[in-house]
Amino acid sequence: MDSHLGHIRPAVSVRTRDPDEARAVCGEHLYPRSMRLLEPGAMLDARFAFLHLGSLTVADVRYGAAVAGVTEGLDSYHVNVARAGRFSACQGRRPISGGPDHAAVYRPVGDTELHYASADCHLLAVKVDRLALEAHLSSILDLTVRDTIRLSGRIEAGQAAGRTVTGLVRFLGAEIENANSMFYEPIVAAPLEEAVLTSLLMAADHQYRDRLRDRVPWRHAPRSILPAVDAIHAEPRRAYTVAALAETAGISHGQLRLEFGRQFGMTPMAYVREVRLVAAHAELRAADPDDTSVNAVTRRWGFASPAAFAARYQARFHVPPGETLRRRHG
Repeated sequence: MDSHLGHIRPAVSVRTRDPDEARAVCGEHLYPRSMRLLEPGAMLDARFAFLHLGSLTVADVRYGAAVAGVTEGLDSYHVNVARAGRFSACQGRRPISGGPDHAAVYRPVGDTELHYASADCHLLAVKVDRLALEAHLSSILDLTVRDTIRLSGRIEAGQAAGRTVTGLVRFLGAEIENANSMFYEPIVAAPLEEAVLTSLLMAADHQYRDRLRDRVPWRHAPRSILPAVDAIHAEPRRAYTVAALAETAGISHGQLRLEFGRQFGMTPMAYVREVRLVAAHAELRAADPDDTSVNAVTRRWGFASPAAFAARYQARFHVPPGETLRRRHG
């Protein structure tokens, strides 16, 4: 997957009571659409927030009134997770709805009509670049995907794969307006973007899902993964994904995972995190506690949670990271 995360745009927030402005905002960041109020005398109280993250646009959407509207072909894949309220829609002849127990999924083709979104409807939406998702699937399966991925219109939030993708969407939504979010660090954003694409492909039914789930183990030893390993050690702070490492090694996703598991007993991204953990340890040992902090090192090496970093560090080196930093002058 070719990531576009070098230029992550700052989050955008808008609140408006003007339907024309609401339509313009949606058109700029999501899709051109019509919008109409469903209840006589109702007033719009729309609140929008958008984060553009590589091939993903994450949106927090509230209308503050019952609305309906029409959008032409999206030309993107799209997921709606309802944090509150309900909505019903259709895309072509496919009925689509969303609520607390399931997420809604749209395809790139087919006019989309929102029949009803309740006044308390609060959506987390993810617009997924069409070419990016299809290229990602091609890379995983080691084949060329030439047709539209016929994603089903519904993902059950109570099932394991559904919990993963809706959990990731909620995680992204919670960080939209956090100006200090780790999402602005490509070292964190790139694998997160890849995780969203993969989890969507695993959670929604489509014509390729059986191939994803039932891939036959490789019968022949793959080419060496040394180019990927060398790249990780040469540039440990680079924004790696499984797709990028597979491309570096000149092998498929499956071959890369199989060979990393065989040689190192871990996944490619777990190996990346292990190399970064060792590098963070070396930096803490060399750093002056007056000039840096554990949180700064945590962020620099791409660990999204300081608490998770501290736990992983303690398990690996048997001391808290703060103690390593303070020992410099000992």
